[in-house]
Amino acid sequence: MGIFNKIFGNREEIEYKTILAQVSNPLMDKIDAIDEREVRDFFKTILDAAERSLRSILFMAPEEFNFKKQMTKEDIDFWLSKVSLAFMSYSYYFYGDVPEIEKNQNFTNLVDVSYRAYWQRMFDYYNQIFNENIGQREIDCYASGLKEDTEKGYSKSGNMEKVSELTTRDYRTISSELLRKIWKEDIDSNERKGLFLGARIWQAYQQIVQPFLTKLLREY
Repeated sequence: MGIFNKIFGNREEIEYKTILAQVSNPLMDKIDAIDEREVRDFFKTILDAAERSLRSILFMAPEEFNFKKQMTKEDIDFWLSKVSLAFMSYSYYFYGDVPEIEKNQNFTNLVDVSYRAYWQRMFDYYNQIFNENIGQREIDCYASGLKEDTEKGYSKSGNMEKVSELTTRDYRTISSELLRKIWKEDIDSNERKGLFLGARIWQAYQQIVQPFLTKLLREY
């Protein structure tokens, strides 16, 4: 597969691509071994979105945030696994109202099981690909703001101030973990940097993963 075959210009980008391949190639091999095409496509999409968001942070973020660093194999592995988990979490609550999804006959035909059981399968595949052990608790942690919006209907009622507050909560969840592990920084001391990081990840989700999910449900 060629989703990681990007064009890199300078030495730092070429070194990044070399280390990236050491992490991404084994992950892609695991994904390619999955029987269900829609599952393979989903994980390729979130992995691609995760990598693109990392590249944008390393090479396109404003210099004031000082994201540039020599990424190790462990750094990239951590980023891809955690950001992919965040994308999984956002996707779980993508449609907001689970009972409405379960009434969608096309979706039911696609998965042939209930909504939650379908996503449990996806959690299992995530665990297999990334050697993790996540479940509903982790999904709800990374998307706790989105979950609350889903349950209380702030977006539907137009309460955008509350929606912004909840979105910021989800930004902080993923970005604080990434800052601490990869850049050895505390988000409480780098609030703007952390929110920028979280916003870039959410942007990648909106631009790459959301359209894929919409197209998937339309096709089936």
